[in-house]
Amino acid sequence: MSLLPKMLIASMLISPFANAVQAKTVQEVFNGDMLGTTQRYFESIAGIPRKSSGNEHSFRVQGCNITATIDNNDVSALRMELNDKCQADLSTFIDSYAPPANTPLTVGAFEFDNFTFMADCLSLCGNAADPSVFALWEGPRATNFIEVLLEFKLVGDPALDAADEWEELMKKAAGEDYIMETRFNCDDRFNTQGYNAFKNVTPTAITIGHGLSTPRSDCAK
Repeated sequence: MSLLPKMLIASMLISPFANAVQAKTVQEVFNGDMLGTTQRYFESIAGIPRKSSGNEHSFRVQGCNITATIDNNDVSALRMELNDKCQADLSTFIDSYAPPANTPLTVGAFEFDNFTFMADCLSLCGNAADPSVFALWEGPRATNFIEVLLEFKLVGDPALDAADEWEELMKKAAGEDYIMETRFNCDDRFNTQGYNAFKNVTPTAITIGHGLSTPRSDCAK
């Protein structure tokens, strides 16, 4: 047998194994070690983005949607859409502050409850897009001041019921204008009520990183 056929056969035998070795997992891509890496390095792990818009780059890993925020060529944040098959392991991001493994990811699963709650909209939101409620945790120095943002898209009964409960409590205490003008995004008066309402609700997405954009970002303007 000539050398060329032997090389082709060897290539056919090796290729499936090589592809298996190169296949990336969600745990490798949605990982705290990826924060601060260059875009080139991140894409060597995650692959080519399916879509890019500004500094947001979307990837599909093991059927899970992951978005990397790239600022000044470095990964500043990672977001993952959550479902039964796509679950986030936070231990590489926040170490002992992470909920125990195999625990449903809710705000109630964390040992801390100092989340800041905010929302796109809670009343008369229109039909342009499904609004979301957000729960933001800002980590201590031990976590390099990392931020964890849980997103609850208001589409299912548990999230809608929790949003209604939170809204009614705020409306009763602060009035309807407070809700309509989303003033709750700019103070911390009703974080405890938000935590209690959403304590056991499963989020639809999680973002972890630094300098995260939230509805609260406009409060200082």
